Amino acid sequence: MMSILLKGTIIQKLSKWSWRSESALSTNLLAEIPPEIELSDYQRLLSSDCESPTGLIHGEDLKAELILDLDIFFERLYEYFCAKGLRCIITKWIIEILNVIFMVCAIGFFFLFVDWGALSHLKCGVEALELGEKPCDPMKVIKNDPLVPFTFVKMITIGSMAILTTYGIIIFMKFFVKLRSTISVRDFYYNSLKVTDLEIQTISWPKVVEKVVLLQKSQQLCVVKDLSEHDIIMRIMRKENYLIGMVNKGIIAFPFPCWLPGVGPTVSSRIHARKSYLMLPKTLEWTLNWCIFQSMFDSKFCVRKDFLTSPSILKKRLVFLGIAMFFLSPCLVIFPLVYMFLRHAEEFYNHPSTASSRRWSNLSRWILREYNEVEHFFRHRMNNCTVQSVNYLKQFPTPLISIIAKFISFVSGGLAGILLILGVLGESILEGHVFGRNLFWYTVVFGTIAAVSRKVVADELQVIDPEGAMSLVVQQTHYMPKRWRGKESSELVRKEFEMLFQYTITVLLEEMASIFVTPYLLIFVIPKRANDILRFISEFTVYVDGVGDVCSLSLFDFRRHGNRNYGSPLDAARDVRSSQGKMEKSLLSFQSTYTSWEPNPDGKRFLCNLQRFKEKQIRKYTFQAMEDSQLGSSMRRQSSNIFHQLLPRDIHPGNGIIYNYSPFGLLDTDQRAYPYILDWYYTCYSEHSDREAGLSSHHDETSPEPRDDIWPPLSKSLTEIEEEQIWDFNLFERARSHLEASTSSAFFQRAAFKGQGREQNSTSRHWWAQPAQRWGAELCTSYWSTRQLP
Repeated sequence: MMSILLKGTIIQKLSKWSWRSESALSTNLLAEIPPEIELSDYQRLLSSDCESPTGLIHGEDLKAELILDLDIFFERLYEYFCAKGLRCIITKWIIEILNVIFMVCAIGFFFLFVDWGALSHLKCGVEALELGEKPCDPMKVIKNDPLVPFTFVKMITIGSMAILTTYGIIIFMKFFVKLRSTISVRDFYYNSLKVTDLEIQTISWPKVVEKVVLLQKSQQLCVVKDLSEHDIIMRIMRKENYLIGMVNKGIIAFPFPCWLPGVGPTVSSRIHARKSYLMLPKTLEWTLNWCIFQSMFDSKFCVRKDFLTSPSILKKRLVFLGIAMFFLSPCLVIFPLVYMFLRHAEEFYNHPSTASSRRWSNLSRWILREYNEVEHFFRHRMNNCTVQSVNYLKQFPTPLISIIAKFISFVSGGLAGILLILGVLGESILEGHVFGRNLFWYTVVFGTIAAVSRKVVADELQVIDPEGAMSLVVQQTHYMPKRWRGKESSELVRKEFEMLFQYTITVLLEEMASIFVTPYLLIFVIPKRANDILRFISEFTVYVDGVGDVCSLSLFDFRRHGNRNYGSPLDAARDVRSSQGKMEKSLLSFQSTYTSWEPNPDGKRFLCNLQRFKEKQIRKYTFQAMEDSQLGSSMRRQSSNIFHQLLPRDIHPGNGIIYNYSPFGLLDTDQRAYPYILDWYYTCYSEHSDREAGLSSHHDETSPEPRDDIWPPLSKSLTEIEEEQIWDFNLFERARSHLEASTSSAFFQRAAFKGQGREQNSTSRHWWAQPAQRWGAELCTSYWSTRQLP
């Protein structure tokens, strides 16, 4: 019946269809904007403010899947993928409930039932026999009436148990609420995407998204338009992109003392005279998510007008939540304290050296995460650079501490060894007591001290190369502030890097301390920045048909936010650019991940700029090496060997050398200084801009076009070189033969910007797929010959 009414409505209103000629984007949040159209909202299906659904103008029937909320649907789709199937989801839910029950029981038992005073005086084993006492009874340390006397500590413990129990009940009920939608998502995987729970264990997320995009040819998910990979990811990360933008633009940087737990790097602030520090512990992230991101959108995924025009309401919400957290903070701190003990006690007991292990702080997750980068891809990128990050911090040895640690390790390790030998000679020897403790206790203590102190001792074989170590880190983090360049061996860079990559114990202690710091921030600090937060949301929000309001930085809009220093074809005002080229880096990573996605014309020009830059740099260094070698006519035969000598080398099965290609085929001469292609581009562009500063008055200022040749000229023109036929295409192929190892290199394989229709096997033949012999020429000529800018 509903389908009949739907078709009747469509037929009735098709004659009244009006087409919009203006842009699909609207940046004025306070003006009337067309509401988001979901398939469940049939009354607004064919309003005059909406574009024609694909296929209806050709007389086709509308085949649509009834989805009430596309945001929630795509989020569940991603959660199902990460959980790897329905059975894993159910098992994870059961385990989570059991963990909560265990935590509640552990807190109640250790804080209420155990008599710690009696436990410290309990004598067992040989010690009890020596004192002539009866064998110990562990049940004597269990209190019969745990609530008497009822102290403040016991009240806090009960409050913590109540909060944790409430959390467990919410998880229990939430599972049954989500179970039906989870089963629907599984059916969608099975029936629509043809992906079973067994296949989902190994399939990649970009492949799943590509299947969803291709599915829209036969089954429309959104009536406004067919959603692209970019649209789907923007829906999934609608709120996260705003938080990434706030951190990138320094909106949540506060002027408080640098010794406060959890502070991060400094940022420049035009509002406050003194330094501002980024700070985002987990508790503050949760509160901001509840106060801002969960409240700012309406049912049509548009930012609510009353939210933007009422900063007082936001301030009151922040203060109220801060006061509530202040009274609950003593109860809240027990949970992470017990969890930390249960989670790491056994690990530390068996592997004492883990006390010096490091992990990325919560703030670093939002500093380093890129726009439209889903969680598991970001986690994979951070895991890949953990070893390199530890190696970078090892570039700063402390000789004094190392000398002392060697002595402590030698003494404690020797004593532990002697005690172990005594134990081998006679097991009963370790039961002897010295200063009230048996020798077995001393063996464990000395062994632990030796293991921890050895971890502090600097490796004598460590090669000190801070620049090279940092270059390996930046290949994955894509984070290289301007103040770090050329100062990798300085104490300033080390301290700032250590703020992001901290000791595990430091991260846990700071998270517990943040439970008390966050109420102070919510009551006294963040309300003063409410206007800045709302101004950022207002200025960096754009409406996209079929998606709703999103952070404009995640839209990869080069006209609004482009930075020519990082390869953008257009240059925006400094205030609206992303800091350190994060938007450009995000598009590069996104294109490399979702290879079947076709960017807009400005995005294609951006990729074209990077490709041309990389090609020129490879040619430049190749031919310079050819000229410097002075081999004359024999150069043609040895060009391949010379080019290989320019590349980083490790080990080769045949002659002892292999070529360790860096991301984007960077050469050894620039690898350490410019480990990431956008950083290399930024440096070259800045140098060229400085050289041509005196000639800027002769440039046509009315044209936003960048110069085609902004790079330092070669000793020979490329025309002469190509006429001499020294350049071999296979040589260039070798230069990019291992680019697959980079997280941002897929689009460099074939890059001709010639539109192709989507095919079923689009992962093997992308929109840029062209014959290799003409990929370099079509890369730029297909666009630069036809470019037209306003």
